Amino acid sequence: MNHYIMARRLSIITLFAAIFAITFSAVVVHEGGGGAQSHFGASYTCLERNGTFCAPTAR
Repeated sequence: MNHYIMARRLSIITLFAAIFAITFSAVVVHEGGGGAQSHFGASYTCLERNGTFCAPTAR
């Protein structure tokens, strides 16, 4: 009986983690696009918008 209880608790925790991850990623995508860019942990501000590296993504 203990295995069923542990499996149920783990599935509930996993479900809540998945819901949190989906909502958090939606907020990040929606609120993203500010001035600061991040590439492999290095934060920088793009000064030239006409280049291909710092060009904003098309929506």
